[in-house]
Amino acid sequence: MKLFTKYNRIAITTSAIIFMAGSFAFYLTLRYVMIRQLDEVLRTERAEILQYLNEHKELPEILNTNDQWSVVRRTDHPLKRMVFATERGVNPHEHEREWLRKIQFTLAVHEELYEITIYKSQEGTDGMIKLIILIAIVMIALILLAGNLINRTLLKKLWQPFYHTIDTIRQYKLTQDIALGLPQTDIEEFTLLNSSVNNMTERVQQEYQVLKEFTGNAAHEMQTPLAVIATHTDALMQDEKLLQQHAASIASIEQSVGKLSRLNQSLLLLAKIEHGRFELNQEVQWDKLLQQKLNEWQELITGRSLQVTLNSVPVVTVFHEHLADIVISNLLNNSVRYNVAGGYITIALSHDSLSVSNSSSLPALDTSKLFNRFFRQPGTEPDGNGLGLSIIKQVCELARYEITYRHDGQQHIFTIFFSRSDRPSDF
Repeated sequence: MKLFTKYNRIAITTSAIIFMAGSFAFYLTLRYVMIRQLDEVLRTERAEILQYLNEHKELPEILNTNDQWSVVRRTDHPLKRMVFATERGVNPHEHEREWLRKIQFTLAVHEELYEITIYKSQEGTDGMIKLIILIAIVMIALILLAGNLINRTLLKKLWQPFYHTIDTIRQYKLTQDIALGLPQTDIEEFTLLNSSVNNMTERVQQEYQVLKEFTGNAAHEMQTPLAVIATHTDALMQDEKLLQQHAASIASIEQSVGKLSRLNQSLLLLAKIEHGRFELNQEVQWDKLLQQKLNEWQELITGRSLQVTLNSVPVVTVFHEHLADIVISNLLNNSVRYNVAGGYITIALSHDSLSVSNSSSLPALDTSKLFNRFFRQPGTEPDGNGLGLSIIKQVCELARYEITYRHDGQQHIFTIFFSRSDRPSDF
């Protein structure tokens, strides 16, 4: 869930709760004030009756209206104080049941005790309350709606630097050795974020450069000891007496040295690619190179009874022939090694792409780790070094090619999309 969506949900929920609670409190307060006003009117009516009684020693003539009327009756039970009450009764003029506010008190006239009840209709008051509440609800709802729209527009604008930072980080590649360069903004928090990310990427670049140099130097320094070990291993294998006694150990040493040598060559190749040692200025004929590599792999392909289908057109790009050779060799190596006996390999070369697909018993590969160095899919043979696809990925990035992978049924498909800018000028 996006932060903006979560903020909106919290803000809207909180506003709705406050709105409902405020509306209810406003209704109660307004009703209380209106009832008090009705009580003041009833008190005034009582005061006028008392004044008339004091002046004339008798009760005034009762004048009833549609919203106010009085009831006078004799009683033997005096009230200690006047009583205010709300009840539902029948309006004698409208002949309808409605809410009424009344004041009840007793007066002595010529030694007779009278109970006087003055009624005041609340319909006008309730109607006014409803109207005021409706207006208030509409106004508050409009304010909340306008506030939400303003917040939505304003927050989107305010968060633009953040999304720009995210887009820049997504496009950032450590191997390109280019500073991230996030700009300062007029928002202090985003400026702090950009500054922190810039500092972090600078430190990461420095550490990556150190690691890259170490890998290259280590691979370079390993060459001589490996060559010495290989030479002495060959010498040991020439000694028939020693070979008979330690054949398994010598063979294991030779196999390990061979694997370590291949790993060393792969690491050196990666170091050269990362340091930009290859100039992409050679015309590569991909269709001829493909046919040449298939001829080289024909013995292994035949040994595993694999059926190869090649669909190609003449394709020439400005690239590096040695790197193109490595890309095709690694793709063919994987398609043969991880195939099934009697399976198939399909190669399609067009002006825009090179696709290599093969049958396999392996499940879909983990695309999040597929091109990582030393990544090995569970269930694969242990003799590989896990650098083949990583090398292909580095080469494609160097040439601005795009490599994709997908799994379709029992088929693994790798596709390299060529760049439009790598065509020869006369192509």
